[in-house]
Amino acid sequence: MVENETQIETRNETSRHSFMTYLSFGMYNILWTIPTATMSLFMFFYYHTVVGLEPGWILTVVAINTVWAGLNDPLIGWLTDRNFKWTRKWGRRFPWIVIGFIPQSLSLIMIFSAPELDPANPLPVMLWLLMSLFVFDLFITLVDIHVAILRADKFRTETERRKYAGSWGFFDMIAQVLGMMLPPLLLFFGSTTLSYTVMAAIIALIAIIFGVLFIPGAREDKIIIDRYYSREYERLHVFKGVWLVIKQKSFMALYTSYILWLSATTIMTGMVAYLTTFLLQSNDPDVMIIYFALFLMGSLISIPVWLKLLKKMNNNKKLYVIGSFILCGLIVPLAFFQTEIDLMIIMFFVGFGNGCVWTIGMPVLFSNAQDDFVVRTGKNQKGILVGTWAVLSLVTAFIDEALITLVFTLTGFEAGIPDYATLVATHTLAEVDMILLGIRILLGIIPMLVLLVGTLIFWKFYPLTQEKVFENKAKLLELGF
Repeated sequence: MVENETQIETRNETSRHSFMTYLSFGMYNILWTIPTATMSLFMFFYYHTVVGLEPGWILTVVAINTVWAGLNDPLIGWLTDRNFKWTRKWGRRFPWIVIGFIPQSLSLIMIFSAPELDPANPLPVMLWLLMSLFVFDLFITLVDIHVAILRADKFRTETERRKYAGSWGFFDMIAQVLGMMLPPLLLFFGSTTLSYTVMAAIIALIAIIFGVLFIPGAREDKIIIDRYYSREYERLHVFKGVWLVIKQKSFMALYTSYILWLSATTIMTGMVAYLTTFLLQSNDPDVMIIYFALFLMGSLISIPVWLKLLKKMNNNKKLYVIGSFILCGLIVPLAFFQTEIDLMIIMFFVGFGNGCVWTIGMPVLFSNAQDDFVVRTGKNQKGILVGTWAVLSLVTAFIDEALITLVFTLTGFEAGIPDYATLVATHTLAEVDMILLGIRILLGIIPMLVLLVGTLIFWKFYPLTQEKVFENKAKLLELGF
């Protein structure tokens, strides 16, 4: 059966979905990536250098939000993963996506509208940031859980998933272009709170527009809806469901490696503002656009290369590991660049290596892990698993901001220093050199080590060989899912 399924999957190049479905569904990448990329790029920098909040206080807020999300996100997935009275008409996922995507986008404005900081009492600003993150996480989790499940339910075969991986990678590149290049261009009023608030409002509007374009692709057809009613089964208890998620090796190995990859890339993204401001000594935020453009160009060019290799190798795990190790090696030179020319070259090749993880991880491997969960439980109830996955971005934020806080504390980089001239005027030459060294370490060495740990964990513990993937598909057919 496994051999027959493999032959069918590798030979069948057709899909029951139209080109417009892939196109519309790909719009979600932009809806999700624009606000999250803006957060990765500017949230820490904004609260650290513009608002003047010490890194330790920022980390405290993020830690509290991470603990809350660890309880909240799986619960949201469990509570909403059932048939409601509207399911037969609208589907199980679509209504929640429609409810959540506008508040998700608008909450970005709240994050970048911090009140003025009183240095003697940082609590009001901390509470503002915490409440803002609570709102943002609530709605982005509500949307992302159901999109992630719908992705696996909609694109069932490996042919469809790899076809979607290509469109996913393409749209994610566009999303990253918008998410990384637009925010610096929208800082019309310099390094002020008003400037960041206006930027966030424009980004929120753009995200809502692409959310509307995503709606047609997010609709569930009769085939998908019928699967929700194909078998009667007792729903998983929330605590039993969490325990089953923790016990699932395929999910936990992928989850851990993906968290560490996201942490590594988020640290590098967050350091770009520091790179241009302090290492390149530029007060023009538009300068960072050049480096993002080269990074994204490398990623975009790499997508057809990695997909062609995937089709040739027909081994998701093996190529993911190879690409991750290559990326580790390409990241290190970021810490040692000497001129803007070699920095540009390095950024291009880092983007090329990053394309592998970007293209294969979410659209292919995560969908395979969801299939594995359904086969193991015998229940088409993936909400709690995907809800646990939704904690990913919060754990990522905690890891990267903990490492940034640690390095900045050790190197003596205080809050409220907006540019290189101020840094030089308020520190000795030795102190300036130490702070700049910390930024370089955060650009290259630390992200490489974080990514390397994740790659080794995935290589050692991820159990889904290609044979097991097709075996699971055969069992899903037997179960009616």
